[in-house]
Amino acid sequence: MGFWKKFVDKSRKSLKYSASDPTNFEEVWSFTSTRIRVVSLLVVLLLGTGFGMSFFIAWLGGPGSGKNDTTIERKQLEEQFEKIAALEEEAQLRNQYNAALLKILRGEVPIHSNIDSLAEVTDSDYGSIQTKPSESEIEVSKKVKDDMRTGNRTEAAIPYFKSPVKGVVSDEYKKDSHPGIDVVTEKNESIKACLSGTVLYAGFTRQDGYIVILDHGNGYSSVYKHARKALKKTGDRVQIGDPVAIVGSTGSNSTGPHLHFELWYNQSPVNPEDYITFTR
Repeated sequence: MGFWKKFVDKSRKSLKYSASDPTNFEEVWSFTSTRIRVVSLLVVLLLGTGFGMSFFIAWLGGPGSGKNDTTIERKQLEEQFEKIAALEEEAQLRNQYNAALLKILRGEVPIHSNIDSLAEVTDSDYGSIQTKPSESEIEVSKKVKDDMRTGNRTEAAIPYFKSPVKGVVSDEYKKDSHPGIDVVTEKNESIKACLSGTVLYAGFTRQDGYIVILDHGNGYSSVYKHARKALKKTGDRVQIGDPVAIVGSTGSNSTGPHLHFELWYNQSPVNPEDYITFTR
């Protein structure tokens, strides 16, 4: 108790604080105060300086201010939202594609389809691309339709298929790993229906780009992938030789302008080269 009493008494005693000129020892300034007041003043000054520096650093956005952290976090969240939206869109398109393909396998032809389809494309979008069938194609189409009307073809007969494009087969049919063929041809060449039928699907997927799927009836269907644009929409009727798309290189699975073509019969893929000649 004696020690603390002496300490308190000393702290309360008034002391004179002064500064003198060292050359002549004249007093420049002075003030009188207790030790406890001087110590309190120093503590307040230190705290005020610390808070002031912290505020200044935070205002400048320096390290530890949290400003950059917030900006980075917001940017990361925006990137995550974009990725999630892209994945949701891809999943939706994939589900639509799988639904259309399932209808092909079941042999179902939808009258009114809710599958997302492309807007109609005008001729001006393609410049000088020739999309009208030639005279020979019109004759072939007329012959096929005449055969169908006269009953010369039976249900079991193999129909006449027209080559959707002419080019070089770069990747052949493999039932388990590649259920179609890749035909390398010129970019912007029109892709034509190999047989008359109905458009089951016309849309876009991230891996296969623009796709057109046709149902030809009698168990036959055809698939056209990696197109630059689709010229038909879901539900359209097409005749043999009608342009349905434009050759391109869309989709992550494509490495150059070509057509990936698949031919299906009775729920199973078949080798298109057994039915169609693709070489020029």
